[in-house]
Amino acid sequence: MPTQRAGYTVTMFVIDVSMSMGKMREVELPSEDGKPRTVQMTNLDWIMQFVKLKVQEMIFHNRKTDMCGVILAGSDETKNQINDSRPEEYYNVVEYIKIAHPTPATLTQLSRLKPSKETNGDPLDGLIVAIDAQNKFLASKPSWTRKLILVTDGENPIETAEYKQTVEAMNNNKVVTSIVGIDFDDEKIGYEEENKPEIKRLVEKFWRDKFVGKLDDGLFATCSYALRECATPEVKETRSSLLNQVLRFGEPTDDPDRSIELNVRVSKATAIARPPAMKKFGRINQQESAMDWNDEMGELSTAQYAPVKSRTDHFIKEFGEDKNAQEQPKAIQNEPNVKIELDEDGVPILTDDTTLMTLPENATSIDENTQLAYKYGSEYIPVDKADFSQLQTKKGLDIVGFMPREKFRREWAMGEVYYIWPNSDSGRDQVEFSSIVQAMDEEDLCVIIRMVTGANFAPKLGAAIPRALETLDCLLWVQMPFAEDHRNYTFQSLDTLYNRRGVQLNKHQNIPTDDMLEAMDAYVDSLDLMEIEKDEDGNRFPWFDNLYSYNPALHRVKQALFHAAVSRSLATQPLPPPHPELMKYFEQPKKVMKRSKESLERCKKVFKIKHAPEKATVRKETVLVEDREDEPLLIGPAPVMQKRTPPLIGVSGSATPERKSERSYGGIAEDDEEFVRITAADAPSSPEKIKGSPSKYEVDLSTLSSQSKVVTQQEDIKPDIVVGKTSPLEDFRTALADGDIVSEAVSQMADVIKELVTGSQFPNRRKAEILEAMAALRETCLKEDEIVPWNEFLRDLKGSCLSPVPRGNKPFWDAVKKQGKSMTLIGKAEATEAGASAKYAVKNETAAQFFNE
Repeated sequence: MPTQRAGYTVTMFVIDVSMSMGKMREVELPSEDGKPRTVQMTNLDWIMQFVKLKVQEMIFHNRKTDMCGVILAGSDETKNQINDSRPEEYYNVVEYIKIAHPTPATLTQLSRLKPSKETNGDPLDGLIVAIDAQNKFLASKPSWTRKLILVTDGENPIETAEYKQTVEAMNNNKVVTSIVGIDFDDEKIGYEEENKPEIKRLVEKFWRDKFVGKLDDGLFATCSYALRECATPEVKETRSSLLNQVLRFGEPTDDPDRSIELNVRVSKATAIARPPAMKKFGRINQQESAMDWNDEMGELSTAQYAPVKSRTDHFIKEFGEDKNAQEQPKAIQNEPNVKIELDEDGVPILTDDTTLMTLPENATSIDENTQLAYKYGSEYIPVDKADFSQLQTKKGLDIVGFMPREKFRREWAMGEVYYIWPNSDSGRDQVEFSSIVQAMDEEDLCVIIRMVTGANFAPKLGAAIPRALETLDCLLWVQMPFAEDHRNYTFQSLDTLYNRRGVQLNKHQNIPTDDMLEAMDAYVDSLDLMEIEKDEDGNRFPWFDNLYSYNPALHRVKQALFHAAVSRSLATQPLPPPHPELMKYFEQPKKVMKRSKESLERCKKVFKIKHAPEKATVRKETVLVEDREDEPLLIGPAPVMQKRTPPLIGVSGSATPERKSERSYGGIAEDDEEFVRITAADAPSSPEKIKGSPSKYEVDLSTLSSQSKVVTQQEDIKPDIVVGKTSPLEDFRTALADGDIVSEAVSQMADVIKELVTGSQFPNRRKAEILEAMAALRETCLKEDEIVPWNEFLRDLKGSCLSPVPRGNKPFWDAVKKQGKSMTLIGKAEATEAGASAKYAVKNETAAQFFNE
């Protein structure tokens, strides 16, 4: 028998397109609102939904070894390989689609099929042509699976003289056959067509009894049942590839006498399935005619959209020189006399008559100007890949130790499950591996294994439990969390409460009574799902089975894709509701609801549960004091203004509460905090002296004395300007001599040089002075370990000088280039030689080639 594998299958579709398939019929459409809806279509269109759903299944799984071909029977034309060699036989049979992997173009061709105008053919001839084409294609592939699906209405006579030889050949080749007919009688769904013509009754009986009944693997079904089964969720069959690994116990290189090393194989046992991702498509350029695009079948395509390819560009955000530049509307120049406004996020606001042009070249950041950095708080720490060495790990499975299986906590299992198999090429490895697995099974142990899938890859820690299958032993490995992956949460006890004095409370509203515990136990027991259903022998089995709990999100998207692919119009044929198999676990079983009703009512009575009205959501006011008109301004957030006046406590001389009231929260007595009104006499002289959260005080701002200090806004404290434009070099040296902050002096010096160079009127007579100032700045940066500011300043100066917008100064940059190495970026070698840290310096090659770019 051929090996059954996912894929590696050739499915032949034999479609009856005789003139009788053009009869019109009313098809009932499923509706979510319960109202019946019907649509008129031909018998061919109705049964083609089944064929296209089967083809769409192959396209969805996207296995290149899933192939199909289409044969038409009853066509007005004749085109098949048997007829080419024997022209007098097999008329009106066309090899419509050659055997290949199906694509969306295949569905397009299937949608073009129409019933014949004047021919009624023999579907059995089409079946024989399909078997011949399948045999020729699989002549060198004997292990592939063969399938054949024939769809017909059964209203035309067929030639049955040599059908026994056909059945014998199909059984020899293990062909899985399905005969799907329109309005065929089906006992499974209790359908029987009324007033059936005699010829259709005889043809239907032939297919069911004489043909499918003699096949080793055959199926006979009516079209309505076949369409219903196509909507049933199916799990995609996958076969994980076996990866070579080494199972180590100990360290074979350091202590080979007390270590074990076995060759094993690893494969996936589970893999998460996700719905297909949405892709972005754009309209094809109108200059290119969509009719010029040929599809794989040699037909002209009418596609109007194509996938959008994404591209990532890095841009440097430039800030204007004017302090109020950020308050002005942002705009970029697009075409002459045309500006494109940007929104708050910097996204262009386009209109119908504007198009976004490419940004200037100086706005694009090339690779060597980008820097990797880690976020540390609100700052970014730049790093170099060379500064971080990879974790040195060795590929393999290292046994860390063994532990009792009962000690493995359920929440530790995370991620996907892997099989660990013995090596199939070594009998000795199989015996040693099997002995370890059986010993673990006898002692009820699990093993902690450190998995590294490749050299210098990140390690994973997991636990493996033994499994003894029918023919071999294996381990099931699942990933465990590291210490950083744990999340620990503590909760107060539900039955043990203490007050603030440390005395245990025996009676409290939060401590359950014996009646409450009994009622809740009974309610939980009534919700047990383990013995709800019964089989034919009367044995109980669980209601939930994860093998049939399909993912609704995945299969609903799949259903929508399939429906859109086979429907001509979604307006006339809307998406049907989800399949019942997807919805059966959405609600409680009726048996459980009926059984738990009595215990639920008891719980309501014992716990005194009443319906609580919904609370109206009130939007909390978070307006700052500065937003309130005609009120003095305070620093910081606004105190909460209470609408009701709380009781005054300690109003004479202090705001300290004179009495306290106890309340119990969760069994712990606490002191209530009372609101205090602060008057002008009680208020501190400055708002900064108010302790605690302002929300605990109701501040009567109208009673504040006019002599109180009022702060209208927080003043921006700016550093003194130490470097001016008149004599920047002298000011810079003076600042360094006075012991001011070096970083601030370097920053101001760099800003002054850039402002002078890119100013509206550059003083050419000061070129030598500015070059001397740059040399002094570079020397200070190298000496004081301010390498990053110098490198950023020089890159910024280069971009400003070579950019025509807003003003460039290429002659001055040429003068800087003539200085050579003494003015370039600071590299690692130069920083090390000067005794500075080379961590943030650029590479030596980058510094040497900076002026040549």
